[in-house]
Amino acid sequence: SAYGAVYDYHAFAKEVFSALTEYVNGKYPNAFCRGYSDHSPFLECFGAAAAGLGVIGKHSLLITEKYSSYVFIGELVTTLTEKELSDEGIEQGEGEISYCTGCNACVSACPAGCAGKEDRTLCVSAVTQKKGELSNEEINILLQGGSIWGCDICQSVCPYTKKAKDSGTLYTPIEYFKNSYMDCSPEKAVLNMNDGTFLRYPFAWRKRKTIERNISILYEERTEDNND
Repeated sequence: SAYGAVYDYHAFAKEVFSALTEYVNGKYPNAFCRGYSDHSPFLECFGAAAAGLGVIGKHSLLITEKYSSYVFIGELVTTLTEKELSDEGIEQGEGEISYCTGCNACVSACPAGCAGKEDRTLCVSAVTQKKGELSNEEINILLQGGSIWGCDICQSVCPYTKKAKDSGTLYTPIEYFKNSYMDCSPEKAVLNMNDGTFLRYPFAWRKRKTIERNISILYEERTEDNND
């Protein structure tokens, strides 16, 4: 997955929130201010949609007009008043949650057939992140997805992604991510990483055994295919 091929976004979010909270605390010393990204007490996708940042797709991800669903969500929780937010140039959404028009491209493309369903336990991304041994069904899902970590299939087929790609907005200008993008095959990059570098990537939270297991499964399958 694209997010797995660059340094962990949590570290970048921490830097952003540190700068933002310093600014808010300096200008509004009595205001509460705290940043979250992923490790959050809120349903971030729905919060972002309610704030007017995008719509929710059948793959359950936030789809934005400019970047499609290739985004990280973060929020700054604060007690600033509506006027103070307005003075800072922050627009407020209407609080309404909207959903995609439903072309079903993501539903049709999902190898596990779980896009659009509540049960996503066999989602390729979920399977790649599961610890321990995989069942035969899970191995087949992994092979169909063809990914050693995560899955972008439902995102890549979305019309919003094609639009963002054609307009050039799909690709990040942020140096933190650009400079850490793997410049060779993911399998080779992961297997050759020292421990320090490995810990900087998002798949590190599941430890080496998990992603090396995925590499082994996919590599063995490709070797057999080539021998055939």
